[in-house]
Amino acid sequence: MMTGERKKPYGWRGTIHDFLLVSRQEWRSALDRHHAARMGRPADDHQGATWERMFDVFAKELKQLVQVKPELEHYTVIFEYEVPHASVRGPDMVLLGSSVFVLEFADCDEIIQASVDATWAYACDVHKHNPGPCDAEIIQVLVCARAKDLIRRAGDVVIL
Repeated sequence: MMTGERKKPYGWRGTIHDFLLVSRQEWRSALDRHHAARMGRPADDHQGATWERMFDVFAKELKQLVQVKPELEHYTVIFEYEVPHASVRGPDMVLLGSSVFVLEFADCDEIIQASVDATWAYACDVHKHNPGPCDAEIIQVLVCARAKDLIRRAGDVVIL
């Protein structure tokens, strides 16, 4: 990092439109650089595989979403977001528009309570530590990537 350069509090940021155009390699390189800068070491193979799966899932789902609601392509999407003033890592993805979606990605086929709890905590941190409209609705979403036909609620967390 060059002197005076401010560290970005995220791995990758752009609009949904930008994300649908970015190459997997460019996106992954941004996450790798962010992880190395934040953690002082490269991401391990497990983290890399999770990011690869996350890219595939979100690319497919966001493409379908903008086909149904084209105006959403201008929403901002942030991957590997660091919540200001929070001591733990942040959510895997934040989607900003008229509502704020805080998404945690779990490469699993069943609900894991620790992931539900983490999703809820990240949403609380995003609400508490970010400037902006405090009346914006925050929607908490846990994505169980390998689950089929799963739509549930656990408290305020939507599980898909």
